[in-house]
Amino acid sequence: MRALALAGALLVSASGLSVAQQNAATPVMPSHLAISAEVLKASGLLRTFEASMPNVVEMLRTQVTRQRPELVKDIEESLKVVEAQMPAVTNEGVTNAARFLAARLTEAELKEVNTFLNSAVGKKYVENLPGFMQDMLPFLEQWQQGVGQQLMGVFRDEMSKRGHRF
Repeated sequence: MRALALAGALLVSASGLSVAQQNAATPVMPSHLAISAEVLKASGLLRTFEASMPNVVEMLRTQVTRQRPELVKDIEESLKVVEAQMPAVTNEGVTNAARFLAARLTEAELKEVNTFLNSAVGKKYVENLPGFMQDMLPFLEQWQQGVGQQLMGVFRDEMSKRGHRF
């Protein structure tokens, strides 16, 4: 889940969201979109989408069961129908993500990336990326705190030189 959160944070950084929304609306050739989707699948993003779907259904289950506990049997039957929709919804998410990527890289660049991701070293990279992200997130949090403290010290010193106390 942390890897998904970081991936989301990276995709939505700064002005990236508005640019990505504009770029996603730009038509792309079917071949460009197809190779973009292949890159996303080879990079493991499809697994991220697939892994998030049970969490979405579980959150829905918790929410509706809490609201109407007397309907548990009907809720569970209805959630089976919802779960049957998961592959289509996942595919839609990957297709939309592919549009974001296709807006940023040319079809030729995506073909090169796909070749790398499907190579032995590319597969090893993709295989090790979740563990790397799991290790990286706590480090990044600590690092940000330390850097924040360090830079606050520099800021205070500079403000002190200007006759201000913080």
